[in-house]
Amino acid sequence: MTRRTELLVATVGIVLVLAVGTLLLVRPKQQAVAQARADRNGALAESQALRDEVRALEALKADANELRAKAELAKAEFPSTPNLPGLVDALQDAAGQAGVDLVSITPEPPKTSTDQPELAEIATGVNIMGGYFQIEDFLSRVENLVKGADPERVPPRSLLVQSVSVTGGSGEAGTGVGAATTPDTSAPASQLQATIALTVFQRAGSPAAQAPATGAAATGATQVR
Repeated sequence: MTRRTELLVATVGIVLVLAVGTLLLVRPKQQAVAQARADRNGALAESQALRDEVRALEALKADANELRAKAELAKAEFPSTPNLPGLVDALQDAAGQAGVDLVSITPEPPKTSTDQPELAEIATGVNIMGGYFQIEDFLSRVENLVKGADPERVPPRSLLVQSVSVTGGSGEAGTGVGAATTPDTSAPASQLQATIALTVFQRAGSPAAQAPATGAAATGATQVR
């Protein structure tokens, strides 16, 4: 082997040693640096998310009173008991404001809703007498009872108008949902009678919603005229 060959072999050996040293020493350092950068980026992202959450909470805190009032109002729409006296007062108010005579209210015992198990439904029949437009006004007021006509005296109540049947003096009738009926123009306005089917809601889970109803709420109509 010549001197030149020996130098070449020695050079190649040194290069190999340096390469192996790089793999064994430098590469782990590079991986550690990359991991540190990833951890830093993750910490920065988490810090930004926390800052965003703090800002959102601060915004909610500023509106806390308003949100609390809305929550209490929504809760009042679904009482834990049937609260039939409150329902009667609300319907009487609507009838008085619309100018119709509230003849009777017939509530049935509460039953757990099949669509919303957290609610109970009270099927309620209402009979009124008055003019066609007065009856239409009454239906509009009933559908808006959720807003509460007089929240200080009569709290808001969530309910749904299922059907309406209007009969005139000649005995002709129209049936529909809401105010979708046809007035009998041949009969005096005071002779129109409307039979309304309502579903009134309360929160389920209370003894009043689970136990069989007794008294006026279970036995039949409440005459209010």
